[in-house]
Amino acid sequence: MIKSHKIAALAAILTGAMSLLASPAMAFSIGTTNNTETLKNNLLGTKTEGLSDFSVSITGNEAAFGTFINDPFGLQSGVVLSTGRVADIAGRNLKDNVMTNGFDLNTDFGAKGATGDLTQINFSFFADSMAEKLLFEYVFGSEEFPEFGGSKFNDNFELLLNGQNLAKLSDGKAVTINNLVPNADNRSTDSSDYINNPAVGGLAANIIKLDGYTKVLGFEGFLKQNQRNVLSIRIQDVGDGNLDSAVFIKGGSMRSAQAEAVPEPMTMGGLMAGGAMLAAGRKLRRRK
Repeated sequence: MIKSHKIAALAAILTGAMSLLASPAMAFSIGTTNNTETLKNNLLGTKTEGLSDFSVSITGNEAAFGTFINDPFGLQSGVVLSTGRVADIAGRNLKDNVMTNGFDLNTDFGAKGATGDLTQINFSFFADSMAEKLLFEYVFGSEEFPEFGGSKFNDNFELLLNGQNLAKLSDGKAVTINNLVPNADNRSTDSSDYINNPAVGGLAANIIKLDGYTKVLGFEGFLKQNQRNVLSIRIQDVGDGNLDSAVFIKGGSMRSAQAEAVPEPMTMGGLMAGGAMLAAGRKLRRRK
């Protein structure tokens, strides 16, 4: 028989674990930096045999680049790019109803036209005969979700290896708002890769302000051997510069070795159920 003091101790441990999951005390944090050497070092893994002579350039507002640790997705640490200020992303999601309380993440850096703010990192590097593939993991999220699924505000994320976009969802479609939430009025059409993160009911709502995001997704592409290769990581507003989107790329995962299985601690059971419970209809918003 288990004694009462042992039961009490076990209960205390379980209570502490649950509060850690549900609280910002997880210490998820983002630091703003557009230093190309810092960004490169955070992305490069230890299994980069055959890759050398890296050069890095960036496009976009300096506030749109950063590094993160202790994320709620299971990536642990890495690089984050946003169409807004990365420093705004961490924290409690308080605003997910556009009619009543507006938005948490709504930075317009002033890009004009049909496309809005663009944030991009370009890597140029040499791949010798030892390097066959480039692999890493990422999560895409947005404040556009879910209300503007199926609209013209179709923010997107691309991983271009030598000009070919290899960032795809599980069904092979491009990583865009509309491919994840095709119809905000019919949530049964949501992609299986999509996780809703409402202010009430989202397991990550105490940790991150994004109203929705993807499961951890993998990138894999063949390199040009014994040549220079170019990798472009880019995220862009579409339709206007309002409502921020972001991408998190696992630190140390940019590598030329075979990818390992990726854990999905925040994408199972309750999180999926929480996303499905709180479907939001399409609503109008004012645009600048």
